[in-house]
Order: sequence, then C-alpha cells, then structure tokens
Amino acid sequence: MNQHKSAKIISVIFALIICLLISNILYLGITGKHFVSGEDIETFAKNRSKKQETIYAKRGQIYTSDQEKVAVNVKKYKIILVLSSSRPGYGKKQAYVSDAVDTARKLAPILSMDETELTNKIQEKLSAGKYQMELGSYGNNLTATQKKQIEDLHLNGIEFEESDSRYYPLGDFCSYVVGYAKNYEDNSIKKMVGEMGLELVYDKSLKGENGFKVYQTDAKGYALVDGMLRKKDATNGQDMYLTLNSGLQRDLDYMMSKAYQETHAQVATCAVMEVKTGKILAMSSYPSFNPNERNISTYNNFFLEGTMECGSVFKPFIYTDSINEGKYSHSATYVSGRYNVNYNGKTIATIKDHNGGEGWGTITYDEGLMRSSNVAICNLLDNGFVTKDVLKEKLKELGFFQASKMDGLDCSSSIAMYDRTDNRLEYLTTGFGQGSTVTPYQLLKAYSIFGNDGRTVEPYVVDRIVDSSTNKVIKQGKTKRSDQIFSSDAVNQVKELMLGVVENEVGTGKRYRLDDGTQIFGKTGTGQVPENGGYSTSIYMNSFVGLAPYDDPQVEIVITFKSDNSYVDYVPNIVKTMTTEALNVVNQYKVKDSGHLDESYTLDSYTNQSVNYVKSKLESKSLKVQLIGNGGTIIEQYPIKKTKVSVGDRIFLKTDGKDITVPNMSGWSKKEVLTYGSLSGIEITFEGSSGQVTGQSVAENSVVHSGDKITVNLSN
Repeated sequence: MNQHKSAKIISVIFALIICLLISNILYLGITGKHFVSGEDIETFAKNRSKKQETIYAKRGQIYTSDQEKVAVNVKKYKIILVLSSSRPGYGKKQAYVSDAVDTARKLAPILSMDETELTNKIQEKLSAGKYQMELGSYGNNLTATQKKQIEDLHLNGIEFEESDSRYYPLGDFCSYVVGYAKNYEDNSIKKMVGEMGLELVYDKSLKGENGFKVYQTDAKGYALVDGMLRKKDATNGQDMYLTLNSGLQRDLDYMMSKAYQETHAQVATCAVMEVKTGKILAMSSYPSFNPNERNISTYNNFFLEGTMECGSVFKPFIYTDSINEGKYSHSATYVSGRYNVNYNGKTIATIKDHNGGEGWGTITYDEGLMRSSNVAICNLLDNGFVTKDVLKEKLKELGFFQASKMDGLDCSSSIAMYDRTDNRLEYLTTGFGQGSTVTPYQLLKAYSIFGNDGRTVEPYVVDRIVDSSTNKVIKQGKTKRSDQIFSSDAVNQVKELMLGVVENEVGTGKRYRLDDGTQIFGKTGTGQVPENGGYSTSIYMNSFVGLAPYDDPQVEIVITFKSDNSYVDYVPNIVKTMTTEALNVVNQYKVKDSGHLDESYTLDSYTNQSVNYVKSKLESKSLKVQLIGNGGTIIEQYPIKKTKVSVGDRIFLKTDGKDITVPNMSGWSKKEVLTYGSLSGIEITFEGSSGQVTGQSVAENSVVHSGDKITVNLSN
C-alpha cells in the first residue's frame, strides 16, 4: 500500500519536471530567454566562459643627453572611503568607515585638507546612505609615501585605486619643448595621451601598444585554472633621448627665471646650440610652467613661435649680402645721424641713429655696424650696395619669413613687410629689424652661417628614439646643413666686424666680453614694440646673438627680453655664464668622441642584482658607490648601463628598501645632489645657486623616506 502511494508521488514529481522543461523550451523558443533566470541565452552562450582584460603598455621615458630623467611613469593612488555597513569585513576587522570624526582627524593632515571640512563631508555621505565616497582633487594622485602613511594608520574602510601617471622629476625643465602627457579613461580603457610639446608630437612612439588576454571563467566570472585562451603582450613605448644637457638646462632655467621675475619682463627666451651640429644644449622661455602642475598661462613657446621686430641683430645679414655681391668697401664712409626717406619729392620719414639722431659724424660702414647705426643700413640698401631681389632670395634661404618645424614642433612664420608692393620705407626699416618680424628660432638658424662657412644648420632637440626593450636605435637625429648661401670670405669678414661689436671700444656689445678671455662675436639689438597703433616708449625687444670662440665657433646663443632697460643688469651675465659653460660641455663631447678621455670602466645593468655583490664590484674599480634605501636588491641605477665612467665617479644605486640613510653630501656637485633627490624621491631645495655642497639640513646617517625634504647649502 505505502509502496503504491510512493510510486504515485514520484510519478507526479517527474510529471511536474517534464512540464517545467517543456514550458522552459517553449518560453525559450518564443522569447530567447531562460524561463527561471530571465537571461538572454544567446548573449550568455557567447560570454559565459570568456573574459578579456587589457594589458597596458608602459609609456616610454624621456632622458637628457647625460641620461637624467625628464619624464617618467610613476604609480599614483586614489583613496576611496567605503561607508556602507553591508560591506563584509575580514574576520573581526570592520571593512567600512563608521567613525567620521576619528577618520577625518587622522586623514586630513596627510591629504592637506581641513579636518572639519573632511568630517562634514564624511558625515554627509554617511547620512545619505552612500556606499562609498571619493575626495576629489585631495584624494587623487597620491604618492606611494602618502599611501603608506595612510595604511600605517590602520583605519577601517580605506581602499586605494592604483594607476600609472606621468611625472616630471626635474619640474620646470624646458617645459615648452618637453610638454606633458595626461591620463584619460575611454570605455573603461585607461589612456595616457601626449597633450603638448614632444609628448604630443611623438605620442605614437612614446605610448606603445596595449595587449590583451582572453581566458575562460566559471559561472561567477572567476578565471579558471589553466583557462587562458589567447594573449597578446603589450609593446612598451619607445624611450626618447634629448640633446639637452641637464646641467646647462638647469643653470639656464635658474638664471632666466630669476631675471624674468626681477626685471618684470613680459617675455624672456634663450637657446644655446652646438653650432657645428645643430644640437640644442639648453632652451628656456618665460613665462613657463611646471608640467606636474600644468600651471600654464600661455601655450606658445616664444622661442619657436613668438614673432617680433628684432632690431639691430638683423643688420649683419645686410652686410654679409653686400660683401657677397662684391659691392662693399671697408674704406667707404657715410654721414651718420639721420637719413631722410623721400617720396615724390617729399620727405615721408626721417630715420635716426640710436643716439637721438646725433650720430658720430662721417664714419666708415665698418664702424657703423660696430656702433649699430641705422643710417648705415639705409645707405647700404638705398645706394646700390645690395640688390633687392638678391637680398630677398638670400633672406629666404636663411629661413626668414616662413614657417618650419623643429622635430615636429611648430616654428611660426613671420611677416616680410617690405615684400608687400613697392614699400620702400619698410624695405629700409627691415634692414635694421623694424617693420618686418622674425622669430628667435629663425635668428638661431640664420646666425649658424657664421659657424658653418656660409651654410645654415637645422637646430634639433631629439637626439634619438630607442626601443626600450632591446636598446635598438629606432631614429637618430642628424646634422643637416643647407647649401652654401654666402661665401666663406663674406662670412669671415662679417665675423670680424661682429668681433669689433664686442671687442672694439666703440662697439655696443662690450658688456658681453667673456671673463676668461675667450673671444665671442655677435650683435646687439633693440627692437621697438607695437603698442596702441604706435610703438611703446618704455618696453623694447632687447636681444643679443653671439658665437664663440671667434677662431672656430662651437657654441651659439640667442637671447631676447621684452622689457625695459633693467635687462642690462642680467642678460650679459646670462650670455657670459652660459657660453662659457656650454663651451666646456662641447669640449668634453669632443674629447670623448676622440677617444682621449680616460674612461676606465663601462657600467653594466645592475637591476635585480645583489647590493653587496654590485657594491663590492664597483668599489674594486675605484668608483664611489652611493646606496639609496636599505634593501638587498637593486631596482634602479645612475648612470645607466653602457655608460663609460672614470676612477672616482659616483654611482647611485637605488635598492628595494624604504628606509633611506642620509649621506654626508659635503663636496658633492649640484648635479649629484639632484640625481640623488630624483632617485630617492626626497625633495631637495638649495640655498645658493651653484658650487659644491657645504652643508645640509638633515644630519648624516639620519633615516628618511621618499617625500621628505632636505635643504642643501651650495658654496655660491
């Protein structure tokens, strides 16, 4: 009897199951969805066992010519506060914020927030029943040091989101050329995109190519063991090496920034170039910005894009053309002071020399260039010393009045006012740098004829692009010279006249004589600045272009200040200091290339090697080893592998340890201190602008960490 009853129950259950199955099949056929879960079966079938993740490429790094890091990738963190009590804990540990007051009190100092403001924000979100909250700009872009400080508080409900960020260790360092890259997120894919400068122009090379991995998952979306289906590794971005010398660039930035601020200049710009090759050794423009902060007031690089009426620095090209055409006589004279420009029998303008039109009586044209006489130029242009069409073509060959590019960076065109119909007045004023406009870059390129026997050289700043994995050179910067524009004889004669500008007692450039006796030749210029339909009576474009040494030019410098006459207390010192330092750098390059430098050892890559082993190995070569951190494994080094070093050179080895023992920096150079700060993450400030270390604010053997601050005293 019981068995018969049980059989009936089982039959009913089976019948119900069959009915459910049939119903599900019918429902599925009609709707395409599962009867119980309601999930679209076609979508489920496609995705139920696969998941794809992006493998992010690392952006290539940017280095100076002497291997200092200009742009690197660093880990940044965003803090997230979990507020919901529904968040499961870890054992007995609570996993959400419940005490807003205590949390704010401990977090606020690390995040540089007001404690009361933070408390109110947390309480407001708690009251609203929010699951979690972020802290905007205060909680974004946290450093590893800040993250560790917060973790050490052992607060409940604190989590971090990690991301790569672009960091510029040297701060405001040729910023308009280097530019910056910025993080974005597009359809959940994180991107780091070049926004300005070389970061923008070479974005494709620097960013690399992301990879991916596809793997099988279980019903809950977790990866299965050995479930990898497909994988494509990321291709990291290529590294870029600049022609900039870190020491020269730092010194130029420091002096230009100081002069710009103290003269209250509207614009200040300068570049130093190795004139035989076209390599830019340093370039500064102010106002400038820190790419980490992006405190940008203008996006134009004035050296490359700023147009100006440059004044008398334009005059040497009129003289060179006249000599080249065979129409110039060194013994020829003219009456200085004033020059009347006549049209249809009437005087339409009177051009004056810079001493109010008083002039210097009857003088030679040679003396006219040394004294920077406008009237001399008018006579040369108006009385058969040059041929207008020939001069026009020569100026074009020099690169004036046309747009161009330097390593993909835009270099503005300029305006040739004299080329608009038969405008005789503008033709004359263009000869002494008024009316028509040029750019500092055009002056740099054009003046290079005086270091290359009448040929221009193309300035460039990207030395090479390198595969970051194989060190294979992908692109190599090269010296490019024009065809001969002026004869060597014409160039040499004008070089001698420009030497007189500096060395002759009547010359306008006596303030630019180099202190060590090396002869520099060049030309001063004072261009008027348009203002309210006329010209300013107080602000000028004050410029100097020079090359040194006279016998065999190696270095060229172009500098311009848009300011009042206070520039004279600063600009000559900048020119003298930077020219002397640049000559030392170029001479070091030449000695190194000739093979005569005493290079006793070539560094290997020491990454992931034992600290004790590498330290012992380097010290056996009489090299000074400076460890950074208390770890046992090396994670970074400077100089980098394949660098040749000499006995007594200092080698910096960064370890995987967090505790950093402060060394005695006495006698260190400024560059060594900056290298130490860059690798360690310690913020270094200086008292004094140059020289060797004479003191430090944190005692030797003190233990510090990345993000801490040290003040270092320099001898000068």
